[in-house]
Amino acid sequence: MDIKTFNIVAPNLPAEIAILMRGPTGVGKSHLGKAVAKTKDLPFVDVRLSIMSEGDVGGYPDIEGMKESGIMTFCMPSWFMRACKEPVVLMLDEMNRALPGVQQSAFQIVLDRELNGHRLHEGTRVVACINASAEYEVNEMDPALLDRFWVCDLEPSDEDWLTWAAERIHPMIQDFIRQNPAHLRHKEAVEPGKVYPSPRSWERVDSSLKKAGIVDDHSSPAFYPICLGLLGVEASI
Repeated sequence: MDIKTFNIVAPNLPAEIAILMRGPTGVGKSHLGKAVAKTKDLPFVDVRLSIMSEGDVGGYPDIEGMKESGIMTFCMPSWFMRACKEPVVLMLDEMNRALPGVQQSAFQIVLDRELNGHRLHEGTRVVACINASAEYEVNEMDPALLDRFWVCDLEPSDEDWLTWAAERIHPMIQDFIRQNPAHLRHKEAVEPGKVYPSPRSWERVDSSLKKAGIVDDHSSPAFYPICLGLLGVEASI
């Protein structure tokens, strides 16, 4: 699915239907989640599941509270409680790279819209993202779980990126991509440890060259090394 179609469909789905975006790293999944939040005029809450432990999502036991009540309760994470108290766009990023216990809590948020007795606000929208590509070490999601999402396989076009870049990225970089579209995103097999270009890395090149004040100075000794570290050899040459 291209970006234009996603932006037409995703904001108009019912709030209770979770969205699952699948695609390689750097194609703009986070930007699309933010776009849904902007369209619906809602706060955007980004949660990176791959760096969390089970308690960071499902909560930690409230020891003092249990001493008084005799009932097991949990101290829940602030981002989840916010999504329960007010409508937000809650992005669960890198779901299939998370620890099994973290995944189970995330699945409960998607399936039941609740955790440990706390329910999401009826206006909260859940957007999950997974890196769907052979070069990542990920946990596969079974059909029964996928059935709970509106699943979107992102295939952004070159024009999608150029449209997004029109008011954000330096014209020199835009022109380079128009003339060399194959360098926008690496689509072939990857070699471990090798740097490849992606839409995200082109944005980082733009900000780095602007910060260094050399975006128009191709002769600067820093120009090629900056590109090399973000794009890899072929695109930098």
